[in-house]
Amino acid sequence: MSRARQPHPRRAPLSIRPRLTPVAAVCVGLLSAPLLALAQAEPAPGKKLDTVTVTGFRASLETSISTKRNADAIVESVSAEDIGKLPDVSIADAISRLPGLTTQRIAGRSSVISIRGMAPRYGVTLLNGREIVSTGDNRSVEYDQFPSELINAATVYKTPDASLSAQGLSGTVNMKTLRPLDFSKTQAVVGARLERNSNGSLNPEISGTGNRLSASYVTQSADRTWGAAVGFAHLDSPNQEKHYKSWWWANTNDWGSPLPGAPTDAVALQGFELGAASSRQKRDGLMGVLEYKPNADFHSTLDLYYSKFDQTEARRTVMADMSTWAGVSWSNAQTTVVNGDKIVTSGIVNNTTPVALTTFNKRRDDIRAIGWNNELKLADWKLVGDLSWSKAKRDEQNAELQAGSLGRVSLGQTTIATGDGLSTFAPSFDFGDAKNVYLSDPSGWGRDGRSQFPKVRDQIKAFKLTAARSFESWLSSFEAGLDYSERDKSMNRTEVNYNLKNGRAPMLIPSNLLRGPTDLSFAGSNIRMVNFDLPSALSLYDVTPTALDQAPGRIWSVHEKVTAAHAKLGFEFDWGVPVHGNLGLRVVHAKQWSNGLLWNPATSSTVPENGGTSYTDTLPSFNLAADVTANTIVRFGLAKVMARPNMEDMRAGFRDISVGQMDRKWSASGGNPKLEPWRADAADLSVEHYFSKRSYVAAAAFYKKIKNFVYSQSIDFDFTGFPNPTAYTPISNIGTLTTQANGKGGMIAGTELSGSLDGSLISPALDGIGVTLSYSDTRSSLHEDNDVSKPLDGLSGKATNFTVYYERNGVSARLGSRHRSPFVTMVRGTFGENVPSMISSETIIDAQVGYAFETGSLKGLSLTLQVNNLRDRPYRTRVGISTGSKDPNATLPERYTTYGRQFLLGGSYKF
Repeated sequence: MSRARQPHPRRAPLSIRPRLTPVAAVCVGLLSAPLLALAQAEPAPGKKLDTVTVTGFRASLETSISTKRNADAIVESVSAEDIGKLPDVSIADAISRLPGLTTQRIAGRSSVISIRGMAPRYGVTLLNGREIVSTGDNRSVEYDQFPSELINAATVYKTPDASLSAQGLSGTVNMKTLRPLDFSKTQAVVGARLERNSNGSLNPEISGTGNRLSASYVTQSADRTWGAAVGFAHLDSPNQEKHYKSWWWANTNDWGSPLPGAPTDAVALQGFELGAASSRQKRDGLMGVLEYKPNADFHSTLDLYYSKFDQTEARRTVMADMSTWAGVSWSNAQTTVVNGDKIVTSGIVNNTTPVALTTFNKRRDDIRAIGWNNELKLADWKLVGDLSWSKAKRDEQNAELQAGSLGRVSLGQTTIATGDGLSTFAPSFDFGDAKNVYLSDPSGWGRDGRSQFPKVRDQIKAFKLTAARSFESWLSSFEAGLDYSERDKSMNRTEVNYNLKNGRAPMLIPSNLLRGPTDLSFAGSNIRMVNFDLPSALSLYDVTPTALDQAPGRIWSVHEKVTAAHAKLGFEFDWGVPVHGNLGLRVVHAKQWSNGLLWNPATSSTVPENGGTSYTDTLPSFNLAADVTANTIVRFGLAKVMARPNMEDMRAGFRDISVGQMDRKWSASGGNPKLEPWRADAADLSVEHYFSKRSYVAAAAFYKKIKNFVYSQSIDFDFTGFPNPTAYTPISNIGTLTTQANGKGGMIAGTELSGSLDGSLISPALDGIGVTLSYSDTRSSLHEDNDVSKPLDGLSGKATNFTVYYERNGVSARLGSRHRSPFVTMVRGTFGENVPSMISSETIIDAQVGYAFETGSLKGLSLTLQVNNLRDRPYRTRVGISTGSKDPNATLPERYTTYGRQFLLGGSYKF
C-alpha cells in the first residue's frame, strides 16, 4: 500500500484561522446574513477563550474534509460523529448528501445510491475495501442491509485508484468499519431510540411504532499489541404507505374500440388502484474486529459482518379495470384540456368489476462477510495479503388473494386528477362489508390468487496480494499486486396460482379470519376494504404451478472468475507549485458463464442451457493534484473505466423460440451470456479551496465517453442444438436473438459545486454554526434501448443538498434538504420483472435536535429527536399516453404514494 501523503509544507496549518481571500469573502457573505442574526457578543478584548474539543457533527465534517483534501484522487467522504453514530439514520441517507450522489426511495426508505447521475448498476460498493454481495436481483447493493450504527465511514471514489480491488464506471463506494487500535482507550456506547410513523397503523397486523437498539465496545491491550471491537444494531421499523395508481391512459377510439360515454376525441383513464400498505423491517446486525500488531513490522486484522433482515408487508388494495374491453361505460363525462390534449376528468363510471386484492409478503435477507488482512514490512517493502468471503441469501414470498362483488359495480361520481393529487371515486358497493364481499375472481383473471417465491443466492470469494514501498524522491511510492475473485449468483423465482377448492365457486370469508376493515378514505373516496388473515386463508385454495414459460427469465445462475493485476506509481514534486498524484494500471481478465433454461413450446417444457465468454480489459488511470496556493488544490484525472453488466442480462435463458414461416429464419428472445461490460474513457477536473478544518468550496466537472453501451437489440445468434418447435426447416443455424447487447455509445457529463462554511470564518462567536451544500448538473446523450424517447436509467439532471447546523455547548440542531429532479429508472413491476418508471422530482427535508451532557454525572449521555421526511412529500411517478395525445412525449400521473413522517426519539450513552 502507498504511504499516507502528508500535507505539503507550503500548506498553512488548518489550526490557524486564515485571512479571508476575495473568494472566501464572497462565500462568507452568502452565509453571513442568517448567521449574524444568531451571533453572540464578541469576547472582551484580551479575554482568553476556553479550549474547545470539537465533537459531533463538526468532528464528522472535519474528518470528511480532511479525507477529501489529502486524497490523490477526487473523492467525497462521510465519517461517523462518534462510535456507532453516522450523521443520518441510514448509511444511504448519509452518502446521498455528498456532492453528485443521490438516493432512490424504495418503499419509503433510501435504499440504493446513484453516483453522478448514473443508475446504481454502474457503480461498485466495497466493504472494508472488498466487493460485497447483494441480495438484489443484480450487483447493486441495497444499503438498508447495513446498519449505520456499524459503519464508521464511507469514501466515494469519483476517479479510480488502481489499488482498489473493484471499481465502477460511475464511481466506487467503500464502506469501512472501525479499527480498535485507532482509538486511544477502551470505550463503549449503547443507544436506544423509539420510532413512530405519522400515518399510524393502516393495517392491524403491523403497528405504527418501532424501536432501534445498538451497542458498541472497543478495547485494546495495555501494551497496544492487540485490539478488539464488537457492535450490535437492532432495527424494528414500521412503514405505513398510502398508495394510489392510475393504470394507463389512452383514447381507445384510435384503435377502433371506443369507450362508451366518453368523447371520441378524448383520452381517458383506463384503470386505477387505491390501497394501504403496512410493513415492518426487522434487522439484526453484528460487527466484529480483531487487530493484532505485536511490533511495527506486522499488522493483522480480522473483521466479520453479519446481517439478518426480515421484512413483512400487508397490503389491501381496491382496483378496477376502466377500459372498454372490461365492459365499462361513462355517464356525463366532462373533459379538460391538459397540455393540448382533451382528457376525461369527471363523470360517472358504470359497470366495473373491481377487485379487492389482499397481499401479504414476507422476505428474509441474510448477509455474512469475513475478511482477514495481514501486513508485513520487510526492509523497505510492505507486503499485504488479504482473504475475504461474503455470502448473501434472500427468500421471499409474495402472496395475493382476490375478492369482490358478485355483480358489476358503479364507481359513482369520479374526479380524475391530471396533476399532483389523487383521483376520487364514490362506489355504490361497500368493499368493507364482509357479508357481501366474496373470495372469487371478479375480473376474470383466470385465478383466485397467486404467489411468487423469489430466491437469491450470491457468493464472492477473493484474495489479494500486494507489495509496496516508499521513496524519498519525486517518485514517492510504488505498488504492485494481484487480485483474484470468484462470484456465483443465482435467481429462482417460481410462481403458483391459487384456486378455491370448491370448484372455484365464490365464497364468503370465514368469520374466524376476519378483522376490522381497512380505511381507504385518505384519498378523498369513501372506500373501505374487507380485512382478513391471508396466511390462514390459504388452506381454502388448491395450488397449481404456473408461468412455466417464464422460467428462462426467472431461473438462472451466473458465474464469474476475475483475475486482475495492478501497478501504481506515486509521485510528489515541485513544478513551480507542489504536485502529487499517481499513475496506475489495472489489467483485468474475466471469465463468465451462465446456466439457465430454454423453453420449448412444442413440448411445453424446459431444457438446460449454458453459455459464456471471456475478455480482458486494460485500465490505465492518472490522478494529479497541484497545490496552486497553500489552501487551493487543482485536481485532474484521466482513466479508462468499466462496469460489468447486470447479471440478470447475462443469463443463459431463452424463450419465444420459432422458425419463421416466410423467411425460414430462427428467432428467440432471452439473455446474453456473452455480454461484455460497459466501458468508458473518463476525464475529471476539480478545484478546491480550504478555509479551515470545517470550511471549503469546490467546483468539479467530469466527462465520460461511453464506448459500448448495453441495450436491447436483435443480434445474430447460433441456434445450433436448439429444439425446433415449428414444422419449418431453417435455412441456416444463424438466426436473430432479441437480447441485451453491447452497442453504440455516447457521453455523460456534468458539473458539481459543493462547500462547507462554518460561522467561525466571520467571528469566533459564530463557531459551531454553519452550512454544507452541493449542486450537481448532469447531462447525457445516452438513451435506454438506444431510443431517444427513453432517458438514461437513473439520470437526474439536477440534484441539490443543503444542511444548516448548530452545535455548541452540548446543544445541536440540523435541518437538511435533498432535492432530485425527475428521472426514469427500473422498478419491480406487478409480475416481479424490472419495468421502467418515470419518477417525478422530490425534495425531502429532515430535521433533528439534540443535547449532549458534557460535564457532571451525566457526561457521555446524548439525547436526540429526529424527524425524517418532515413535509411528508409524496413519491410520484408519471406515465406516457398510450394513444390519443398530440405530443408523443406527453405524460399523465401514475403513482402518488405517501409514507408519512418518521419520528425518532432516543439517546446514547458513551462510557
